[in-house]
Amino acid sequence: MNYEEILRDIQQQGYRLTSARKHVVEVLCQNSEYLGAYDIHHILEQANIHVGIVSIYRVLEMLSSINLIEKEEFRSGGERFCLVSSAKQHAHQLICTKCGQSKELGDCPIRNLAQTIESQSGYRIRNHWLRFFGLCPHCQAEELKEEDPPSVF
Repeated sequence: MNYEEILRDIQQQGYRLTSARKHVVEVLCQNSEYLGAYDIHHILEQANIHVGIVSIYRVLEMLSSINLIEKEEFRSGGERFCLVSSAKQHAHQLICTKCGQSKELGDCPIRNLAQTIESQSGYRIRNHWLRFFGLCPHCQAEELKEEDPPSVF
C-alpha cells in the first residue's frame, strides 16, 4: 500500500486527514522497519516537522484500529509499528527484541514445509510469514560490553 492509498483508506473509514496523520503515515511509508512513537517523533523533528508525541500515539492507535499497521511489543523497547502491506504479507524477518531493527530474509525458507503441511492437513494455505526474534549484532555487542566487569587496579 502506498501513501495515497493509505490516506484514501483513512478517509473511507470516516477519519479526517490531519497534518499529524499525514506526517506519521509518510514516515511509516518511508521506513520498512518497525518504529516506535519516539522514533517517528525523532524522524519528524529532524525534518523540522513538529508533531507532539501524544498526537503520534493517537495516530498510531487509529491506524492500528483500522488495520493499516501491525504492532509488535519488544521487551525493552515498548511497542513498535510497521505498515501492513501486501508485500509484507509474505515476509520472513529477523527482528531484534532490544532495538526493534528488522531484516528481511529474502527467499521463502519454509515453502516446502508449507506445501507439506497443506498436503497433510487438507488446508489450502493462502499466506504465511515467519519471524525470528533475537538480538541483532549491534545489541549483542552492547550486551557483551555490559557483561564485562570493569577492570580494577
